[in-house]
Amino acid sequence: MKLSSSLFNIPFVNNVLFYDTIDSTNNKAKELAKRGSVDGSLVVGIKQTAGKGRLGRSFDSQDDDGLYFSIMLRPDVATEHLSRVTLVTALAISKSINSFCNVRTSIKWPNDIYLGGKKLVGILTEAGPDYVVIGIGVNINTKRFNNELSDLATSLYLETHKEYDKAKLLDRILQQLNDLYEMFLKSNDLSFMSGEYNNYLGVLNKDIYLIPQQLSLKMSNPSLIDTNGLDTVHCLGINENGDLICRDKLGELHYVNSGEISLRPV
Repeated sequence: MKLSSSLFNIPFVNNVLFYDTIDSTNNKAKELAKRGSVDGSLVVGIKQTAGKGRLGRSFDSQDDDGLYFSIMLRPDVATEHLSRVTLVTALAISKSINSFCNVRTSIKWPNDIYLGGKKLVGILTEAGPDYVVIGIGVNINTKRFNNELSDLATSLYLETHKEYDKAKLLDRILQQLNDLYEMFLKSNDLSFMSGEYNNYLGVLNKDIYLIPQQLSLKMSNPSLIDTNGLDTVHCLGINENGDLICRDKLGELHYVNSGEISLRPV
């Protein structure tokens, strides 16, 4: 993979580090942030030996068929609002992949992107006192997954039987993310994109289980969580804060924060 010079035409990209092999692009981006590196520092890795996922899980990224990168930003927003960047990123990636590859992805709130019913993209947002790091892993040209992942994960190649230029897709994603990120900074909430995000939301107008985070943390594979005894709710989409709006069987509305809960379709 050879990065294109056009990366520096994207306004929020101000510094680029490229590695053949790295433990985690998020770890490097956080290190840069703590050392005072410039806003818009981009870290790209061909392979990751210790890729990170949400809730402390790992993200399999030890081959060179995927796209793994993190960008460190210093947005002028309240710390408690930084988690909204995850949803901005999910929409940007979905739109980019759909237009670049002529597919139709869906978003699993708040931070995964699915294609053909399987996970295609993982997003991990980590915030510090004056920065946010957005880590992204896209399964692009992977031909097969191991037995443990084959029922859970997919790639653009497996879904379309085509190989894709990773550098060009990186450019597309970052340009789209730049555009939505600028709009987020101006609005300070997600009112400008909540309707479009909901159009991509895979569980919109469907019944779901809400999984308490303490239960999710116990399982390395979320699909193995026992939902017996959990009530279902009906998903109505996100609001301007990025909360998931759900209606229970009694008709009461609940506003769910991604830091408190995970979801599972019924």
